[in-house]
This record gives sequence, C-alpha cells and structure tokens, in this order.
Amino acid sequence: MKKQVVVAVVAGVLTIGFIIGAALGIYSAIVNFGTTTITVFNNKEFQTIKGFGASSAWTYQALGAIEDDSVKQQAIDMLYGDYGLKLNTFRYNIGGGGKELGIYENKGEEKGKDPLRGAESYFVAENFHGDYAAFSDPANYDFTRDKAVREMFEKALDTGNIDEVVFFVNSPHYLLTRNGLTHGNEAYDNNLKEECYQAFSDYVLIITDWLYSNIVCKYDKDIKVYISPVNEPQWKWNGSGVPQEGCHYDPEVLAKFYDVFHKTLVKFNASEGTSFIMDIFESGNYKLTESGTKFKRYMKAFSKYDYFDEIDTISVHSYGADTDKRTRNMLFSYLTRDMDSRKVSVSEYCVMEPGVSEGIDIGLYSAKVILRDLALIDAVSWNYWLSVSMLKEYDYEDGLVYWNTQDNSLSAYKRYYAMGQFSKFIEPGCVRLGTEYGDTLGMNGVECVAFRKTDGTTVVIVINDSKREHVLNVVGVGDLLSGVTTDADRNWAQVDASGFASGKVKVSAKSITTFVFSAPVIEGNA
Repeated sequence: MKKQVVVAVVAGVLTIGFIIGAALGIYSAIVNFGTTTITVFNNKEFQTIKGFGASSAWTYQALGAIEDDSVKQQAIDMLYGDYGLKLNTFRYNIGGGGKELGIYENKGEEKGKDPLRGAESYFVAENFHGDYAAFSDPANYDFTRDKAVREMFEKALDTGNIDEVVFFVNSPHYLLTRNGLTHGNEAYDNNLKEECYQAFSDYVLIITDWLYSNIVCKYDKDIKVYISPVNEPQWKWNGSGVPQEGCHYDPEVLAKFYDVFHKTLVKFNASEGTSFIMDIFESGNYKLTESGTKFKRYMKAFSKYDYFDEIDTISVHSYGADTDKRTRNMLFSYLTRDMDSRKVSVSEYCVMEPGVSEGIDIGLYSAKVILRDLALIDAVSWNYWLSVSMLKEYDYEDGLVYWNTQDNSLSAYKRYYAMGQFSKFIEPGCVRLGTEYGDTLGMNGVECVAFRKTDGTTVVIVINDSKREHVLNVVGVGDLLSGVTTDADRNWAQVDASGFASGKVKVSAKSITTFVFSAPVIEGNA
C-alpha cells in the first residue's frame, strides 16, 4: 500500500512538473517569437530628470595640457556637444594638493601609481605658517594653477549644454589633515583635523566662488552649482599603496563636519548673493546588506542635524549594485519608508574591470545599470565616472571617451553609445512614466523605461539582451516619430519607422533602442 502511495505521489509530481514545464515552454515561445506589448501609463508619474554627466578627474590634467587644441575640442564635443552625448552636468574635481606631494607617482617599487591622481590645488602652501585662518583668505590662492582642467571646463561650458556643475572633493588639502597627506596612514583614519573643519569649508567655498564668478558666469550665471566636499567616506583610504586622493569619515564625524560646512555655506550665500547647494554624501555604494558601507548609519547620523531637513536628494555611487534588482528595491523601500521619500542622484559609476571591451555586451551591461537606476531607485540624475580615460596607460573600463596618448587619437566604444541612448533623448525636465511589459517573467531579455518630454512627446528606451529580434506593440503613445539603435554592428543608427503603422516596432538582437513618439491622444481631449 505504501509503495502504491509513493508511486502515486511521484507520478503526481512528475505530472505537475510536466504541466509547468509545458506552460513555461509555451510562454517562452510566445514572448520570444510572438508580439509582446509594452504599455505606457501616462497617468503614473515618477521622478523628474535633472540630467546626465561625467567627471573631469585625473585625465584632464594631461589632456588639457597638450598643444593640439583640436583633440581637446573633439573630446568635449563627444561628451557635451549636440552630436555627442549632450551631457548637461560637469563634475569638476577640486584637488587636495596631492600632485604637489608627488606621492602618487610610480617610482618603480609600486605598480598602478599615477601622478595624475594627485590633483593640483589652488591654495599656495608657502603662504601657510601654522595659522589655519590662512585658508580663509582669498589672497593665499593662485588661480592661474590647474590651467589644463580649467581650459577643458571652459570648452564644455562653451557648448551651451551645461546647466549644472558639481564641484567635488576627494580629500581636504594636505595641510588640513592629520598626517599631512591626501590619504590616511591607517585604515579608516578620520584624516581631516576637527579643528580644520572651518578652514576646509572656507577652502572649498573660496575655490568654488572663484570658478563660478570668473568662469561659469562668463557663459551662464544661472547654471546651478552644487558643492560636494566629501567623496566615498566609508572606504579605508590608507597606506602607501593608495592610488589616489581620498579621505575616510566615520558617520558621526562626517555628520558633524557637514553641519559646519552647511552653516558656512548659508552665511556665504547670504553675504555673496550666491545660491550654491550642498550635495551629500557620495556614498561608495548603496548596498544596505554590506556592513562596510554603513549606509543607514550615515543617514541616521545626518538626520540628527537641522541641515538634513534641507537635503531632498542623496548622491550615491552604483558600485556593487551593478545590475542587481534586489539591491535597488531595498534602497528604494528604505528611502521611501524611513527617509521621507528622498530622491537619489547617481553621481558616479564605472565598470570596475581591467581591459577596454569593444563588444556590445559591455554596452548592454552599462545600459542595464542606467535603466535600473532610473526605474528602480528613481534616480533624478546619472553620471559616469571618468569622462575621458587613457587607453594605454589605464587599460580599464572606467571611461566614456578613450585617449591614446601615443598618437593623440580619441575613441569610443559600445558603453559610450549605450549611454547616449539615454543622455541624448532624456533631457532635464523629462518625467518618468509607469510602464508594464508583457513578459512578466523576464524570459526574453527585454526591459524598458519611458519618459514624457517637456514638449509632450514620449521617449521609450528598450534593452534587448537576447540573441533574437523582437517585435513589440507599444501602447499608450502617439505616432512613432523616430528611432535610434545601438547593437553589435551599429551605433546610433536610425530605425525603420514604417512598421509602426500597424502598431508594432522591432528591436534587433543584442541592442539598445530609443523610440520617440508623439503625444498620445487622451480620450476626451481629442
């Protein structure tokens, strides 16, 4: 009898398994070979986009110093120009003086050192005689320094597409630190001296104000200026092997410094008539499950101070999250539930892998990071790490444009074109709309995000990470106006729009495609 029961149970399980397998097979065939529907919900609005950008760090010190102006201009046009990525955010690195110390130079005993990762400072160290008040006197600064970076900055502003500048700092000036360096001696050293909080605040504001008044205002005084005085505070930033400027801050220490900085900023804005905005906190990543990140501890420490009430957007880096959906869902739930629905700006990300891939897979990967940050954590802006990297010297997946210093040529690969599928079409002021995709199980490699532009048109970006072409039926939009795609063989290629007359569009295998539709005809408003 027992044997018969066991046989019956096994048979039942096998039957259920067969039915489920058959059902999944049928489902897979439908979504992979049939037409799948994307529905855009115009009445479901989410975040308003501020834009896209990248950092000026490291490479600009060398690129801006070469004599061939055409190469420098080409790099800027590729990033900020209309025919390029059309980035609207410029992230300007205010250095801590590590270049003066020469501590990041490769002298043979340590591999991976790079003198460019110690940035030049505007403060004249010879004017310091032990009194930190010297940092509060503009007369002690030399603004003829850092000329190479400033030249690249001006070229970017001259495109007319920059409407937001973020001045960010990796380390305080070395004369303000405990060890006199732009990184710590021991792991997790709070290297900024507490008695120097005010001097460091003044240092950042004096430099920002000069760059704004003398450079930014030449092009557009209404450009928004953000100041981010701290970068990736969680990390160790210690020892002789540190390859760049950096400074650790414990949560309570950082919260206290931000209080000093914010009070100084408020007074400065009031006295100088400026409208500079404090940006926090450039978190090294936003993985709530990673103990070393201490994301919640930092947020809790900030919340004890009045300035936190004025912070509506938190700057984070997507390192570690990469393409993971669960990490994003956790962050969004935490910010919504415990942090008054504060918004997120992704201020830095790169694919931290050696080599520079030319294939479409790295483009698809990067596109997924961007799309999921926009769709799952409601990112209001998205910035890549290095706008320009060096092809031979770095050989790393950290740049949008690559500079070959041997022949002064510039190149861009699929990651660059993948970002352009977003940045060239999602302009500041675009509002993300709700979408529903027919493949709820995600079996055919397609995902999408949609935005309403300020002119009423709708942008739908579709990633197809499968080896098959897919036919899609897009609902909730008007007529197809244009389509641009990047795949293994094409970069920003025009899509044949004729098929949409029947309500369908096609996306090629392994591709990122951006469609622009006219404003939908809403029932009752026709």
